[in-house]
Amino acid sequence: MAAYIGDRQISEKRVQEVLDDARDALAGTANAAMPISRRDVVNVLVSKDLIDRVAARHHVTLPADLSYDQFASLVRLPATTEYVRLFAQYNALQYQVEQSITNGPALTEADLKDVFQRLNDNKALQPGTSFESFAGTVPADAMKQLQAAVALRNEVHEVAAPLDVTINPRYQPLELGVYGVQNQQTNAIYQLVAARLGDDAAVPVSDVS
Repeated sequence: MAAYIGDRQISEKRVQEVLDDARDALAGTANAAMPISRRDVVNVLVSKDLIDRVAARHHVTLPADLSYDQFASLVRLPATTEYVRLFAQYNALQYQVEQSITNGPALTEADLKDVFQRLNDNKALQPGTSFESFAGTVPADAMKQLQAAVALRNEVHEVAAPLDVTINPRYQPLELGVYGVQNQQTNAIYQLVAARLGDDAAVPVSDVS
């Protein structure tokens, strides 16, 4: 199995189906490299399951006019592929939930240090920038967005905890992203706030699919 979420199982066969769908969609495109990995597929399947549960708590649903084309461009797959649809639906629900959070918790020093480290890891800060100088220059609107993202991250952990979410070690570490930004050098999306799922020390998940 790729993952367990409560009594739900995400099999390796299910992961392969999503990958095969993406490969088939690219079959007629010359020199098209596969833009997603097996880990990406596991991530989106687990993330979509958990965001559905969080969204239900907030009574939010997918917008009727959800456009898959913009997400297709982002992940470089056709809009008709299942991966794009799962990815788009996850991001749309994430946004809807964050919009419904009006009183997010104040950011702790640990929250800000995590954001600072992620920015540093992606070379998004000037060399030599200290945590103290960074923390004192975060704009108010960005702070508000980070608060909503941290509130969502905390709620994902609340929802996931009783489900005993278990991720196959081959797909760890797995993070459910809740505040992504684009690396200006590589154009890759990386997360400033994310909910880490699964346990590196957990008993390995059976490979039986």
